[in-house]
Amino acid sequence: MNNIANLAERAINSASHQSQSDDVAPVIRKLFIVLHGAYGNLVASKFSTGEKDSSGKDKGIRVAMKVWESKLRRYPDDVIETAAGRLSSAHPEYPPSLPQFELLCDAAKPRQTYAQENNLPRLEAPAVEPVKVSFVAQNDGKDWARRILARAEAGDAIRTYTMESAQMALGMKGKQSWQ
Repeated sequence: MNNIANLAERAINSASHQSQSDDVAPVIRKLFIVLHGAYGNLVASKFSTGEKDSSGKDKGIRVAMKVWESKLRRYPDDVIETAAGRLSSAHPEYPPSLPQFELLCDAAKPRQTYAQENNLPRLEAPAVEPVKVSFVAQNDGKDWARRILARAEAGDAIRTYTMESAQMALGMKGKQSWQ
């Protein structure tokens, strides 16, 4: 079992360190290694043509890697790796097609706001000045209501229910037995 783990690790390392003559990004080579590791010969049978190039590699798989690379170029490497990590749960039986893998990449992309998607400038938050309230505390348990009425007199927007509750507590509205 240890030999298989070492072989897989060497394959991933060699895929990321291969020469630039391959013209395929390391993340795409790693993706195809993950696809082959997860789905075995289903990947080979899906893309292989049986025709070898001058370096002895299957032309069909090489073309597939280049097509996938051109379509997945718009995603950062970490998004592609995250999508590759989700393969086994999203497609447990068969390797995904390129459009299916693009959907996984779209789902793995960090979300952006409407303004970020449309390159709109970010608006600064409005400056809110605290309302200065002056009232005389009487320490009778109704100071909260006095603060609300003082805020309303200072121009702060107070919800109707809050205002009515403060007025009722101070005996300005309704009939309470505690007045």
